[in-house]
Amino acid sequence: FTSRGILDEVIGSRVLDTNTYDQFASQFRFNAGTSDFVVGMHSFTDDSLIVFNRNSIHLIQNTTSLGSSSNKLLTDEIGCVARESIEQVGNRILFLSDNGVYGTEFLDEYNLRGTQIPLSEPINSTIERINKNAKSKSVSVYFDNRYYLAVPLDTSSKNNAILIYNFLNNQWESIDSVKSTNFNISNMFVVGEGDSRGIYIINDLGGIFRL
Repeated sequence: FTSRGILDEVIGSRVLDTNTYDQFASQFRFNAGTSDFVVGMHSFTDDSLIVFNRNSIHLIQNTTSLGSSSNKLLTDEIGCVARESIEQVGNRILFLSDNGVYGTEFLDEYNLRGTQIPLSEPINSTIERINKNAKSKSVSVYFDNRYYLAVPLDTSSKNNAILIYNFLNNQWESIDSVKSTNFNISNMFVVGEGDSRGIYIINDLGGIFRL
């Protein structure tokens, strides 16, 4: 295969055999003929896979039997801008879009609900400060009933602030940053056991910090 430089297709391998593919029975292409492309994927209930495109969201069902699997468009009103911003909390999936953070809920029929108003609407002034040229680098984690989203604000080309949403009171509770122009967030992880369990940050200099 020759790469076209356009990531708008997904192909699934055989179970426990990552080198064997059926090009016809397990290949999916989304919004063919448009400028849309795949940003990220997230497994969901009942052998389903949610595919987040740049301008749309799709659902592949029956992923354990690719010969009878199918895909359908969930919405073409919103898309995802950063793969690492996708987090599932119960039946709600959070992700960063052009219009801010969405907290979409999936009904039993896998229809999207709550896409009219972004979850980040109360902090829209901060969302508008996210650097549009670098927002694809945003990363997130879920820990202690909170959604942590690191984003590049203003002219920064790297993640220099963390937006925190609290699920207990359903509000954005903090916008954190470090008073250093050299401290940028490359990634975040939830690791550790006992008292050492928490959120750890990796910066672009290779340092590891506990939040």
